[in-house]
Amino acid sequence: MNLLNYFLTVFISLFLVVDVISNVPIFLSLTQSYEQKERKDMAKKAIFIALLVQLLFVIFGNYIFGYLGIKMYSFSIAGGILLAIVGVEMLFGHKTRTEYSENGSIGQEEDKAEEKENITIVPLAIPLHTGPASILTGMILFNHPERFAIVGKEFYFYKALFILSTILVYLVSLFILLRSDLILKFLKPIGMKVITRIIGLLILALSVQFVINGIKEALG
Repeated sequence: MNLLNYFLTVFISLFLVVDVISNVPIFLSLTQSYEQKERKDMAKKAIFIALLVQLLFVIFGNYIFGYLGIKMYSFSIAGGILLAIVGVEMLFGHKTRTEYSENGSIGQEEDKAEEKENITIVPLAIPLHTGPASILTGMILFNHPERFAIVGKEFYFYKALFILSTILVYLVSLFILLRSDLILKFLKPIGMKVITRIIGLLILALSVQFVINGIKEALG
């Protein structure tokens, strides 16, 4: 496999695993109470954080997990628990900590700003755009180039290609999220409520699958 094929393999693999298309309705549901400018700002920050975390774990993951004695299945279970909390809140229509009255006090506005930052990090950045699946896929592609017949002089260039391909994946993901407002224009408030419940159920199912996969790996 030449370097171009490796570049395309990394891009396609990560893009499918990150699955930003499926994350669009989740993003809309979680950010529906914010203005368009705020949603775009949250999307930019979430993708930037997700990219940094992805590269950090891919490049240093083996050392980090080894030093702390953490197995990948533990990471999968932790990600599942985080998603489960969000899924339950969305499914039952509970007012999450991200929903505040726009006419609230200064203290409430400060809390809203803080919660906007929190939701940008979890779950938008982690684990929706960078989670156990994307990290594990990235670690395999980055740390085992021999599986792709990369040898000799090519071996010294694959790391740069991997990083460039990963950056491109998240730039495309950001572009898609920034255009998500086009979808919101076609939805009425009742439509968003219905979608929120459905997405909550899907997130809950996804979180259970993360936990099951982690348990299987732990027992296997």
